[in-house]
Amino acid sequence: MKAKEYTKTLSILLQLINKFYQGENLSTSDIEKIYGVSKRTAQRYINYLREAGFNIQKKGKKYYLDTIIDNEKETIFEAILSIAKNAGIEEKISPLLTKLKLISKENVFYSKFDIEKIDPQILKKIETAIKQKKIIKMKYKMNKRLINMEIKPIKISNFDGYWYVNALNHKNEYRTYHIKSIHELQVTNQTFDIKENILKDVDKAVNIWFKPKGTPFLVELIADEFATKYLQRIPISKTQKIIKNSDETSTIYLEITDKNEIIHKLLMWIPHLAVVSPKWLKKEVDNYIIQYIEKFMKL
Repeated sequence: MKAKEYTKTLSILLQLINKFYQGENLSTSDIEKIYGVSKRTAQRYINYLREAGFNIQKKGKKYYLDTIIDNEKETIFEAILSIAKNAGIEEKISPLLTKLKLISKENVFYSKFDIEKIDPQILKKIETAIKQKKIIKMKYKMNKRLINMEIKPIKISNFDGYWYVNALNHKNEYRTYHIKSIHELQVTNQTFDIKENILKDVDKAVNIWFKPKGTPFLVELIADEFATKYLQRIPISKTQKIIKNSDETSTIYLEITDKNEIIHKLLMWIPHLAVVSPKWLKKEVDNYIIQYIEKFMKL
């Protein structure tokens, strides 16, 4: 297909999608008359849309878009809506999903996540900058001071309920910025390039302490039956591997780039989880426990 023909076909397909989403029913004869194409070409357009995943159905001679999806997908979208409610963006998500008939009238899901609420418009600006690879100018609050910064945004992330933008600073160093600490955000017209390997590395992040250019090191943990059960459901990190031992315990291996990626998570699991190696990390966790006992056990 020549470039000109391809552009024309794409334009017609987009128009057809819009008509179907508006609830129109169209026959191949209708498509012939509207776009001045043959019946065979009109049928080919319908086939293209079906192959692309649009649920185009036929009643009589007319085609229509059946946006009701199967139960499994509907369940997923209802769960998404429940999470969106906790994140404070339900008003933005709900009308879209309802319009596409992706959620039922009665949502049976309830989710309780302590996710901080932020202005959806700020998220939208950052999202635009990421997609268009444009530099962001902003004032960032640090130690009660507003500091002028320019960043190259890579991704929006949520760690432990807090929203962040993963970005490169003016020195091309990887940093994580708390979105609620950003003020006077502006998306500039300056563009930037990003290396593919950085994007892949960011996906391995456990929390804000992740360092994509840091040398990963192996951590060995021992978990009792209780911790094993839950860590199988929700891993500490994407690199986690669990090996069942002969008793009721398990050995867990994972890679991290900074001790702070894991220390606070380990403290949450005491007494069900312990560090085996490296020894220096075990010592640091033990010191936290000793400090806690000395400070609070007398209360």
